[in-house]
Amino acid sequence: MAQSSGQQEIVKLPEMSSEEIEHLLSSQKICRMALNDRPQPYIIALDYIYDDGEMYFHFADYGRKMDLIKNDPHVSVEVDDFCAEVPNFSTITLMGELVKVTSKAEKERAARDLRDTAEQRGGAKNVAARHGFTDLDMETLTSRRSAVYRLEARDYVALKSPGR
Repeated sequence: MAQSSGQQEIVKLPEMSSEEIEHLLSSQKICRMALNDRPQPYIIALDYIYDDGEMYFHFADYGRKMDLIKNDPHVSVEVDDFCAEVPNFSTITLMGELVKVTSKAEKERAARDLRDTAEQRGGAKNVAARHGFTDLDMETLTSRRSAVYRLEARDYVALKSPGR
């Protein structure tokens, strides 16, 4: 049956494969996180570490975002690879719960990965400032003044442009 004039077909965006999801999460370093606040979500941009299938976040252990996380650790995290040519993109939104890392070894590993990644990109001072510190050193990143959280994703939506 032919479509009536003036009506376009609705096209559903294709889902990303497991390999595409792994590549996206491994290749990007910045995400947006929506925290539960009232009357609307509180959204922040932040660095993340994706290591061995786990997503980690490092925070200075104070301020509004920490109050929100401690009040309700359920979050949505969005990572995308948006190209200048609008038709080419991939995006994933992960929904889950932030869990504070209490293992000293796990916290040190995530902090070291964050520091190393920031130094490789030449932005260690900027990353330090976003975390409320002047330097991105291991002593500060693993101190009581800092916190590392791991995302325990419960669900996700991973889509890409039709031509990708």
